[in-house]
Amino acid sequence: MLRDLLRSVPGLYCPEETHFYRWGQPYRTPQYRRQYLKNKTLEHHRDLDGIAEEEVIALFEKARSRREFTDGYLALYLEKQGAAPGARWFDKTPQNVFGLSLLAHDYPGSRFVHIVRNPLNVVASLKVGKVMSLPDPVAAANYWRESVVIAESFRAANPERMLSVSYENLTHRPVTEVDTICGFVGVSTPSSDDLAGVKPEANRFAEVLESDTIRLVKSITESVVDEFGYKFEKF
Repeated sequence: MLRDLLRSVPGLYCPEETHFYRWGQPYRTPQYRRQYLKNKTLEHHRDLDGIAEEEVIALFEKARSRREFTDGYLALYLEKQGAAPGARWFDKTPQNVFGLSLLAHDYPGSRFVHIVRNPLNVVASLKVGKVMSLPDPVAAANYWRESVVIAESFRAANPERMLSVSYENLTHRPVTEVDTICGFVGVSTPSSDDLAGVKPEANRFAEVLESDTIRLVKSITESVVDEFGYKFEKF
């Protein structure tokens, strides 16, 4: 949702999810090569970006680091999009949070927007699996918990570089929240027409999760939501 809104800003571009900083294995090790170049989902993303596999492999073999690989890929992507020189790009890969420290180091001028959503709705969404399937509630709850701990720990140490946004606030008052986000990253705010399609969070987790699963998710995530002020009693 936020990616599509920001894509509507003139001169701002975003490829499909890259996952360049997702995995912990060092760049161009056999494990990293396999995870990135042998991934059908990412092959599909690159196809949507208009970049051929032989172009990706050439970039991969030439680059000496994730930063060089990222720069090369995004330069090629912007060229294929017909972007003007100096166009800005951003990446929307939630799993890149697991490489956040390296990403922040490699791009010292970068800023990050962290969207926090009710973990019960996150687990329910992963169970339904329309975008990503993760039916094990323990795995899904820890996906939320570990991501939030990493992101919020980074924000506490670098408050000027990360903005945390409540998904519920974003969907209930998109004009205000998106204006704050755009001000933080230094771009113009999308038009009201672009924001008109944003729908408020429905909190449908009770329709998807059994009561035992809800209690399980709460037990795994409660210390984190308490620590960061994300209270279950709001839902």
